[in-house]
Amino acid sequence: MCNHRVLYLTIILLCLFNVIASASTNCPVEVDPTTILSCVAIDAVGLVQATKGNIRGFCTMAERFMECLKTKTRGCIGEDFVRGSLSELIELSQKCCVNKDEKLTEECPFVAKPHCFSLTDMAKTPTDREIPIKDLKIGHKVLAIDHDDKIVTAEIISFLHYENEAQAFFYTFTTESGHRISITSDHLIFVGNRTYVQARFIDPKQHKLFVIGKNGTLQSSRILSIDVKLQRGYATPITQHGTLIVNNVSSSCYSSIHRHSLGHMAMAPIRFVHRAKQILGVPTKTDMNPNGIHWYPRTLNNLVHMLGPLANVFTTTGGKI
Repeated sequence: MCNHRVLYLTIILLCLFNVIASASTNCPVEVDPTTILSCVAIDAVGLVQATKGNIRGFCTMAERFMECLKTKTRGCIGEDFVRGSLSELIELSQKCCVNKDEKLTEECPFVAKPHCFSLTDMAKTPTDREIPIKDLKIGHKVLAIDHDDKIVTAEIISFLHYENEAQAFFYTFTTESGHRISITSDHLIFVGNRTYVQARFIDPKQHKLFVIGKNGTLQSSRILSIDVKLQRGYATPITQHGTLIVNNVSSSCYSSIHRHSLGHMAMAPIRFVHRAKQILGVPTKTDMNPNGIHWYPRTLNNLVHMLGPLANVFTTTGGKI
């Protein structure tokens, strides 16, 4: 799943060391430039471990990766440059790699909490206009899919989570039809027949995504690649159908839950309140979306986690949020 990331990193590192290694007789990379590939492999494994929730595994791999690069570049002219390029990984380690008796902070992008769509992806309106997720407001009309997997017009009724600066790891799916969508690892995406699967469990050999075809209807499309990348900013807009078409790809609005139907049932009070406001003529706020998690899903999640290990039957969040 990290094939593109690993390829790019490999090419950059090999090109870099091909230039700087020749100027130093004590540089290990000069003897065998391909030795740097062992470091890239460690980095890829660590990233996969983290996105699957194994933060301890990531921390171990991150430590090995940094030590590997330091060892392979010791004595090279570019040694200081390489160490400086590790700043992002060092920052991640500081936020996520804590002692056993310490709790992970929300600054760690691997913490299992409700994430969702990338702010830069696009929702689509019934008039064929595209709106960036970051610009969506309550009351906006967008395209979604209904219980029968048909494209329908829906309304944004709330935001369960919105963060314009926080980081998270996104799975970016590219389909044979040329469509792309970026969602976080626990986010549910539509794979046909009223079925939704979390991004981290999508198997290109088994699953297909559903996109808006040239005739304006949903059609399946094979997954060509899945890339994992750290990005800044995400949001969880929801519609009365609990679905949303993003970048012309159909998806659930829910994350950190095992089943779409369970998430939709749990959000019924939000739909009821929104409908009641419409009937009573209560104006809906359309100003800037505040950062943070909506009080209702936060409270619901924390109540569920009072069940202890049984909470894992309902949610994939790591604990109270």
